[in-house]
Amino acid sequence: MPAEDLTLPSLDLPALARRAALPAAAAAALVTAVVVLGGPLQAFADALGRALDADPRWVAGAAGFELLSFAGYIALLWLVGARASGRLGLRESAQITLGGAAATRLLPTAGVGGAAVTLWSLRRSGLGGRGAARTLLTFLVLLYSVFLGSIAVTGTLLTIQGGHSLALTALPAALATLGMVLALIAAALRPEGDGRVSTGAAVLGAAVRDAIGHLRSLDPRLLGAFVWWGFDMAVLYGMLHAFGTAPGLEVVVFAYFVGQVGNTIPIPGAVSGGMVGALLAFGVQADLAIVSVLAYRAIAIWLPAPIGLAALGALRKTVAGWSHEDAGIVIEVVEVVPPLPVAEAPRSFPGERRRNGWRPLEAPVHVAA
Repeated sequence: MPAEDLTLPSLDLPALARRAALPAAAAAALVTAVVVLGGPLQAFADALGRALDADPRWVAGAAGFELLSFAGYIALLWLVGARASGRLGLRESAQITLGGAAATRLLPTAGVGGAAVTLWSLRRSGLGGRGAARTLLTFLVLLYSVFLGSIAVTGTLLTIQGGHSLALTALPAALATLGMVLALIAAALRPEGDGRVSTGAAVLGAAVRDAIGHLRSLDPRLLGAFVWWGFDMAVLYGMLHAFGTAPGLEVVVFAYFVGQVGNTIPIPGAVSGGMVGALLAFGVQADLAIVSVLAYRAIAIWLPAPIGLAALGALRKTVAGWSHEDAGIVIEVVEVVPPLPVAEAPRSFPGERRRNGWRPLEAPVHVAA
C-alpha cells in the first residue's frame, strides 16, 4: 500500500466498549467459578485478598516507573528519527510514541498499532517507504538488543547458580545469544540475492550496521533502550513488593523478559500467562504471581492510554502541517521559476529576400556611397 494511502484509524467507542466488556465478563465468570468450585481456583481468591491489602506506596511508585519507561522510548526514537529526518524532534517523537501506545491498546489493530503508527509517521515526515522501514528497523534493533541481552545474561546467571531446569534458564539464554549472533553475521556478510531469506538478511544486516553507527556516537539517548525495559520491568517488581515479598532481582528480570516473548503469540493473555508461568517455575506463590502480573498489565496498558489519545490527536495535526509545508514548497517553486522565453519569428528588412528556415536576428547594414 502506498504511503499516501495510509491513514490513522479513528477511535471507535463502541468497539472499545466491546473490548472492555470481554475482560469484564471473563472476570465475572472467574469470580463465580471461584465461589462455586473452589479447589484449584482458590488461588484467584487469595490473589484478590492480596489486592485489597496492597501497599499504596509501591503502587504509586509503579505508576511513576511506567511513565519513566516511556521517556526512554521517546529518547531513543528521537535519536534515530532525528538523524533520518529533520522533522523528527523531541515533540514529534513523543507524539509518535504515545500515539502508538494508544493505538496498540485502544484500537482493533491486532497488537501492531504502535508499529503501524510509527511507520506511517516516518513516511509522512518525508522519508519515503524504504527510508521509513529502515529507520524503524534500526530503532527496533537498538531496542531489542537490550531485550535479548537481558535474557542471555540473566539466563546464564541463573544456570550458573543451579537449582533450576536447564530448559527454563539455559535454553532461553542460548536462543537469545544465537539471535544476536545471527544478526551480527548478517551485518558482516552483506548477503545478496533475490530470495526471501537473502533479502530479509540483507535488510536486517543494513539495520544492524546503522545501529552500530549509532552506538559509536555514544549519544546519551542510547540509554533510552535500558530505561524503556528497565522501568517497565520495575513496574512488575514494584507490584510484587506491593502485594507481598518479591523474589530475587535476577528472577524478576528473567521472568519479565521471557514473559514478553508472549507478544509474538497472537493469543489474548499470552504475555500475562508467560510471566505468571515463569514466576511459578521459580517458586513464587501462585496468588502473589497472579495478582502482581495482572496489576502490572493494568498499569502498563491503561495508564498511558488517555495520554496517548491526546498525543494521537496532536500527531494528526503535526502530520497535516508537514503536508501543508510540502504543498507550500511546490507552490513557491512554481511561482518563482519564470516562464521560458519564446523565440521570435524571423523578420525581413527592406531590400532583403525571405529565406526558408530560421536565422539569427540581424540589423540592416548601410554602406556609405
